[in-house]
Amino acid sequence: MEQGNATLLVVDDDSVNLEIIPEDLQDDGYHIVTASDGEQAWALLQEDPNRFDAVLLDRMMPRMDGLAVLACMKDNPVLTLIPVILQTAAAGTLQMQAGLNAGAYYYLSKPFDKETLRAIVRAA
Repeated sequence: MEQGNATLLVVDDDSVNLEIIPEDLQDDGYHIVTASDGEQAWALLQEDPNRFDAVLLDRMMPRMDGLAVLACMKDNPVLTLIPVILQTAAAGTLQMQAGLNAGAYYYLSKPFDKETLRAIVRAA
């Protein structure tokens, strides 16, 4: 993904994370769109399936969690191609396996540092 032209969807129900994550990625030149829950994210993804180059998705959210969003994306022929990075505090082995088995590109455990986040997003 070419950084300067890439659009990322950052989804998290924690407003602090919705501020910190875009700040961590701002030097890489991404266009960043945020959503505060899975339902909002799913609406954005359905509205324009070709808009996003990657999704940074919180796993645990009210209303529609990250795994539900990921499952919906995997059922869509366009959205299934978008790399999804699950970011979560649910860092147990079984939880990681479930996220990766559901189709996540990467499983990023909170807390994570800026350079790790940047490297994973660049790789996606």
